[in-house]
Amino acid sequence: MRFFIRMSLLGMLAVLALSGCDGHKKLPEAVAQSNLYQHIDWGMLTPPNWDAMLLLKGLNLEKMQDSDPRAAQAMKKIREQWQTAPVVANMDGKHVTITGYVAPLDSDLEHVREFLLVPYFGACIHTPPPPSNQIVHVHISGPPISLLGWDANVTVSGVIETIPSVTEVGTSGYGMTADLVAPFKNEFE
Repeated sequence: MRFFIRMSLLGMLAVLALSGCDGHKKLPEAVAQSNLYQHIDWGMLTPPNWDAMLLLKGLNLEKMQDSDPRAAQAMKKIREQWQTAPVVANMDGKHVTITGYVAPLDSDLEHVREFLLVPYFGACIHTPPPPSNQIVHVHISGPPISLLGWDANVTVSGVIETIPSVTEVGTSGYGMTADLVAPFKNEFE
């Protein structure tokens, strides 16, 4: 199997492996003391009957080269399916807290107003991006924040909506107005 196909599959497998994983997370104090936000994980944003890997079943990717038209066709179908991945309708309008990684949309990391929140590091850089139901387009509700010196892993709290958007980085199935964006803290730190 060639590099491109292998890297794409690794990204897809990371989505599946991490979408239900919550790890050892310590919420920011303001969120932990508030009953306003429900702590959710990435698996809660995917309908239980939707299979992100459905199009790969039955394909023998080990025998395909990057130049194989079947590989290109499979990747095209996966991107199309993932850009219109179904969302969980009853998440709309909920006050939630979720931890993920930042894919910045602003070029000035000192004055960030919006970014994509994704479930794993490197998402939206590798091909293909995660399914749209695993991408949240975050808008900062107050003044811009600085992400300089932060790890890319953050905890975001705010109102989530089932509003899709298309950016140059990826297509999101959810939008969020963030009341709080804080660096992720591992419970062991």
